[in-house]
Amino acid sequence: MVHSLPELIDRLGKGADLCLIGPQLADCGAATASQALRNLRRSHPIPLILIHTGTAHAVALPPGLFDEVIEWPAQQAMLPFLLARYLGVPARSSERLPLKLHIYLGTANAASSSPDAFLGSSIDISLDGLLLRTNRAVSVGDRLGIRFTLPSRPQAIGVTGRIIRLDTRTHAPDAAVALLFESPPDEVRMALQEFFKSASGRACRWKIIRDGQRQIVKLSGVLSAEVDLSPLKQLRGEIDFNLREFRRISSDSIQAWLDLIRSLRGASKIRLLECPIQFVQQAGAISNLLDNTEVVSFFAPYVCSRCGLDEEQLIDVRRDMYNIQGVLERKPPTFGCVRCGTPMTFDDIPERYFMFL
Repeated sequence: MVHSLPELIDRLGKGADLCLIGPQLADCGAATASQALRNLRRSHPIPLILIHTGTAHAVALPPGLFDEVIEWPAQQAMLPFLLARYLGVPARSSERLPLKLHIYLGTANAASSSPDAFLGSSIDISLDGLLLRTNRAVSVGDRLGIRFTLPSRPQAIGVTGRIIRLDTRTHAPDAAVALLFESPPDEVRMALQEFFKSASGRACRWKIIRDGQRQIVKLSGVLSAEVDLSPLKQLRGEIDFNLREFRRISSDSIQAWLDLIRSLRGASKIRLLECPIQFVQQAGAISNLLDNTEVVSFFAPYVCSRCGLDEEQLIDVRRDMYNIQGVLERKPPTFGCVRCGTPMTFDDIPERYFMFL
């Protein structure tokens, strides 16, 4: 991160794939910075993405100054796909869903015939395919077997996927692999569609468990503009929001969440437990999302570089994020792989992921 135009020019001169810039540096505006960078006549121009925070910064700009313009947080969902496009890495076309898939060389039945055929597991799935991180040698065009189980179908499902993109830099020495499902049977596609509908489109619901002055509110589904949160505004005492089954807050409902928390004036304490990954990412992007609340625990993405296992680990803030002197450290704690025991690798950027703490 830089704060002035000379710092920005110096940093980009040392090597960069793209540049994210806000509306104002310490010594100049974004438009002036863009013109200065483009006048450097680089042989390979660096894409410039302007991120502004609303109408106050959405001024008319001359064409060609920026490759992309994003309003934050209203268009925050666009940023990962823009970054993936400019960096040439795979990207999810839908949200991360709680469905684990196992991937094998050859066919899905290879697991029983050859243990060495196992490539890894993933929970990054869409209707069209999935993303996989693996330390095994694969190539674009390879066909891989995929096995998984849906809550509505006790029998394991096997499909075939073809590698359409391969990134060997982002997670080096591991490879990031984008797989496209190859003609899954109609019954499998219908089962996946039903799963996606129930997992990502289910309206927000809650269940209140009372324990003396303490009340546990178990949230599930997606908080959207159609959800009426007024019944929760009457809560008093200590309130624990358990978010394990909660998917996310839609962009048009962030204010509704903030209004709910602010309305709980009768609450002596508001705690958030088992916050899902997407909620953590929203909290990092929206500075006041966690106002008047205490995060007790949250999930974080981890991967095993040895066997490819992709897991979400639950982090307890007091236990895992403070050192023995009682000082908060924004460093990912260590977890062992349940499959092979190898220490797992935190699968995000620590400075970005833990910035909400």
